Amino acid sequence: MSVKRWMLSLAWTVCALATGAQAKPRIVVSIQQTKEVTESSRDGKATRFVPVTSASPGDVLEYVLVYTNQGDEPATNAVIEDPVPKGTRFIANSAAGEGAEITFSNDNGKSFAPAVKLTYEVKLPSGAIERRVATPSEYTNIRWTIPRVPAGASGKVWFRVRVN
Repeated sequence: MSVKRWMLSLAWTVCALATGAQAKPRIVVSIQQTKEVTESSRDGKATRFVPVTSASPGDVLEYVLVYTNQGDEPATNAVIEDPVPKGTRFIANSAAGEGAEITFSNDNGKSFAPAVKLTYEVKLPSGAIERRVATPSEYTNIRWTIPRVPAGASGKVWFRVRVN
């Protein structure tokens, strides 16, 4: 499976909200994609992440989104969203970002909630509606909200997926 970059559309949803009407934050995001490889040596096995050009079923891919405020004012509540790539499933507890609030979507980005509150409804054979908590394999999008990004500051957020 070619992994040129399913998520180049990241730019579709990067926004920064500023505290003042005259403030000019500008959040720019770049994406790094790597693949987990395990190498054997006489000391045992070591796992590391290397740049990826292709992926096979079962491979673990890591996406690191590096953000920088290239504006001249701080950004407050900067939001970075990224879809879980097609043909993969999110790995539980792998999304991170220092100081970021992380929420998930299971409806292609229409709504977001913390993992423990992300639910959906299922109609049972009896006709009753049951609300269930979405599992990580059902996540379609990830959102990080960073409280404050000073002008000129950078940071990163990341997540991992397994190729179907």
